[in-house]
Amino acid sequence: MKHSYFFKKIWQVSPVILAFGLILGLTPAKAEEVQGEFASEQTSELGEVRVAEIKTESENTKELADFTQKDPMSQVPSVYQLSDVKPTDWAFQALSELVERYSCIVGYPDGTYRGNQTMTRYEFAAGLNACLERINELIVSSEEVLKEDLITLQRLQEDFGAELAEIGGRLDTLEGSIAILEDNQFSTTTKLFGSLRVHTNEYFSGEGDPQGTMQYNMFLGLITSFTGKDSLVTGLGITNTQFPDLAPTNNGINVGPTREGASDATESGNTQNNVRLITLEYHFPVGEDIRIDVIAGNRYRFSPTLLSQYAPYYQLGAGPTSSFAVAPPIYLVGGGSGVAVNYEILESTVLTVTYLATFAGEPGEGQGLFNGDYIAAAQINFNPTPKLFFQVLYLQGYFDNGNFAFNNGQTFNDNGFVGTALANRFDDSGVFFDDGAKVVSNAYLVGGYYTVTPKFVIGGWANLIKARMLGKGDADIWTYSVQAAFPDLFKEGNLGGLVVGMEPTLTGLRKGGDFVGGFENDTSLHIEAYYRHQINDNLSITPSIIWITAPNQDADNEDIIVGGFRTTFQF
Repeated sequence: MKHSYFFKKIWQVSPVILAFGLILGLTPAKAEEVQGEFASEQTSELGEVRVAEIKTESENTKELADFTQKDPMSQVPSVYQLSDVKPTDWAFQALSELVERYSCIVGYPDGTYRGNQTMTRYEFAAGLNACLERINELIVSSEEVLKEDLITLQRLQEDFGAELAEIGGRLDTLEGSIAILEDNQFSTTTKLFGSLRVHTNEYFSGEGDPQGTMQYNMFLGLITSFTGKDSLVTGLGITNTQFPDLAPTNNGINVGPTREGASDATESGNTQNNVRLITLEYHFPVGEDIRIDVIAGNRYRFSPTLLSQYAPYYQLGAGPTSSFAVAPPIYLVGGGSGVAVNYEILESTVLTVTYLATFAGEPGEGQGLFNGDYIAAAQINFNPTPKLFFQVLYLQGYFDNGNFAFNNGQTFNDNGFVGTALANRFDDSGVFFDDGAKVVSNAYLVGGYYTVTPKFVIGGWANLIKARMLGKGDADIWTYSVQAAFPDLFKEGNLGGLVVGMEPTLTGLRKGGDFVGGFENDTSLHIEAYYRHQINDNLSITPSIIWITAPNQDADNEDIIVGGFRTTFQF
């Protein structure tokens, strides 16, 4: 057997070759055991070396650096310079001859040799290669080299030819990877990411003026880590979002245009082509089970704090094309500055408690961190297997006159980013009451998904918001969704999907024990089909069609049909 021959020769030849046994970490006791195995000719293979799975390019670079050279090492002119090698050591003579005759031993910067440290076959091949290069130099210079040593070394070189060749190839790959990283790295502590979504929508029908639109949403984010466990998230956004002026009436009353069918480019609102800070958060662990999120600002729909996970296919511009379908609308109620605490109850169960104040950075009457609009939420995510995800959420909120809407706390947009006009404006002056109303809300969510097969996932949610208009009355708002996703549809990396649901709808309004009438409460369905075609890792295109029945919860309004085409670039 190849390795049996190798050990026999190490044991039989001069002390110079014997020293190669040190590279394998053989102690005298181990050596006797190996000799016994050779004598009985029952030697077994050493076994295969397991190389840790390379998860990322940086890990690959680190792994290769580790087995080729664990510490910076340098040639030592004398074995006596190695502090952990003593004349009484069993391998002292072999080490001495390797150093003095062939200059073939290197030491660590701390003056040690670490002879008992175990090594992999790859590491042995690297050390053997260094000695072979030194032997070749001696041969070229006509210096004395023992013939039997050369014969044994030649056999070792042949036996380990594959490993030596692989070392050379991996070193070449390492050098190339390092060069790429040095040329392209943004920062050693900060990751830059971003996306640009451009939506072209053609409105084929709808009450009002169904004209085509083109809008974009650009997001640029930075994730910085100072300790390796924390993260500072900074997000900038710029949009030109324009909402179509469709179905502005309900039962003949001008309540404002509906937001049903709006594209997901509207999630950041309309910055009017100006750059705006929409996310600034710092996350850090406390012990093993708790993570604190300090939120200086959150004007973006899917903050890592509020929606750490909902669907496995959700990314900006990678899933459904509508603002309604990408995640439960309840996450659009309120936003601002505050804190969140995440507690891992079990490995599969995480409790998140969040407090956000809309005007925390604007002290004054009815504003500030604890004296104005706010939301306080408790959420449990249950994820026992990759196939199953389930969540429940309770959210309480307070909103000043006319401030309630599905708009992430951006009070400059009364009609919100999703849902019917009545669901966003029931508390506004001139809609049901002459003046606006302060609102205290209690909201509930249940939702999740299940992976039936790798190519079929089903999920959805249901939201109920009970909003009390102080001194006026009580409102109920419902929204729900059932969705199916088809990963790798027609081609690996692509995604198809179907969505059927109801966008946020005002289903009831009471004053005392009496219902307040005067508005229609027809069921308005949102039906959506989309297909994302992934061109490469950074670019995708997604054609879609959206059908809204009974827009603005009034069946007398003409149905809205939107054909869309989204182009997404992300990095």
